[in-house]
Amino acid sequence: MNMQRLSHVFLLVFLLAAVSGACWAEAPEVADAAVACDLPPELTTPDVAFPRVAAALSARHGVEILALGSGSTVGDTSGKGGPAFVYSRPAASFPYHMLEALEASRPDARFHLTVTGGRNMTAEAMLEVLQQEVAAHHYDLLVWQTGTVEAVRGLRPETMRDVLEDGIEAAAKAGADVTVVDPQFSRFLRANTDLSPYQTTLQQTAMMNGAALFHRFDLTQGWSSSGAIDLERASRSERDHTITLLNICLGRALAKFVLTGAAGAAH
Repeated sequence: MNMQRLSHVFLLVFLLAAVSGACWAEAPEVADAAVACDLPPELTTPDVAFPRVAAALSARHGVEILALGSGSTVGDTSGKGGPAFVYSRPAASFPYHMLEALEASRPDARFHLTVTGGRNMTAEAMLEVLQQEVAAHHYDLLVWQTGTVEAVRGLRPETMRDVLEDGIEAAAKAGADVTVVDPQFSRFLRANTDLSPYQTTLQQTAMMNGAALFHRFDLTQGWSSSGAIDLERASRSERDHTITLLNICLGRALAKFVLTGAAGAAH
């Protein structure tokens, strides 16, 4: 690998760490009441209903949620993020804000969230974790974030497709609704990586296997384009605030997505 290519790889990894949503150790909290997130209905309404979530809400025994993904889902407590980033606050990543939004929207219901996966994990590496989790515990909903690592590494989309099919099947057989979360928008990532084969694979695989696709890419692209949440153009002093805001809004969008899917199953 030549030095120019190597520098591009390091820069891409650095940027992905920034946009992953894992918060810095000293990131300030954003006052919840002050956050106004743009949540377009077309991006917060799933194409399929969530009957298992609806049944759990109706039975009032609690909704069990498994969030599986790479750095933006779990944060990173490994200490391998490098000196520029300290991933010591995984509870501020977007699945936890989804949980907060679910609890705020449905105070009559109980929700329990399990978050697993790891930084730089591919869907293939996550499959065994998924299979072990659904074999050991009951979940009503699987939120599976993947695709970015495959795109950065230039891995075969067909391999990701086969893995997704196996994972969705395992979760469905275990009684869970499934939501697949696609990559987060990044100008640098879009300019240096061909995302389209992976986005197409995620969309088609979800559709053909009865899963929903949460369009994180389209949401975050809209926020970036409007300037509402633009991490890549945030100043150093604004970065921590912007990362936190990004996670809050993604969490709220995903909560709305889940509850809309459950409401669709109830009718």
